[in-house]
Amino acid sequence: MPETLHRERTLRTNDAFPVPKVEGAVAPRKAHSSTAQRAVAEYLNAQIDGVLLGDIELRKGLDPIHDTRVAIRRVRSTLRVFVKLFDRAAATELESELKWFAAVLGEVRDCQVQRKRFSAALDRLPDELVLGPVRSDIRNTLSGIERPARSRVTDAMDSERYVAMMAVLRGWRTEPPLKERFGVDELRKCFKKARRKADRRLVAALGDVDDAMMHSARKAAKHARYAGELCGAVRPADRRKAKAYKKVQSVLGDHQDTVVARDVLRRMAAGTGPYRGQNGFTYGLLYAREQGVAAETRLKATKLAKGRA
Repeated sequence: MPETLHRERTLRTNDAFPVPKVEGAVAPRKAHSSTAQRAVAEYLNAQIDGVLLGDIELRKGLDPIHDTRVAIRRVRSTLRVFVKLFDRAAATELESELKWFAAVLGEVRDCQVQRKRFSAALDRLPDELVLGPVRSDIRNTLSGIERPARSRVTDAMDSERYVAMMAVLRGWRTEPPLKERFGVDELRKCFKKARRKADRRLVAALGDVDDAMMHSARKAAKHARYAGELCGAVRPADRRKAKAYKKVQSVLGDHQDTVVARDVLRRMAAGTGPYRGQNGFTYGLLYAREQGVAAETRLKATKLAKGRA
């Protein structure tokens, strides 16, 4: 790791969002000529700081998986929603590399989420309905998935691809390849486009039974939310709009969690049987619970969509 990445602390760059700050990581940032440019640069820098801090903590053996993924998501969203304000080739390339590393981290995060989710679900079941060593089987199964996933994170961070990506991020933190001139109107046009896309995808998803459509709507809602956070720095009213999409994102996130949970439960239940001294009864109960949660989230999403109509 470069020696310059040696100190970190947490602060607020403005009232809009808390960010982890990495001191001494790069040279002084370039001054930007317009309010809109400063808003984009400061939001982007804040999230890049989060990725850099995640690198430090991961190398220290800490577990900033979730926070690092959130920071990466915000960088990627900014590059996608506001791509016309950047050098397109540079933005597209960085977004692709961040997508790669986020996917590697996601393999670990999924195990963390499902372990907590299944443990809470089992706690709510009466003891007489938990047949066999379900808790230990779930724990062991997820640990067996998580261990190699963590090894892949380490391998990725030791790769030339990752080192190059982090070097690009540090360069962007100092001098992002923004276009020379754009104003607040351009920012808000991008935000408006993201909102329209999120609204369309939500309506389409609710009219379809395909879970992939719900996941697509969730990603669009995240883009709209993060764009609103950025625009809120220059127009406070946009923060309220961002909060509306945060609600949509949260509900659709709950739905996606059920999709992953049902797949994991189905695969674990397929490995049960008399030869292991148990049956799939409890897994069936957990699966049915997830089906119920999925139905509830669709209902909540429908209400949110009607409220936006």
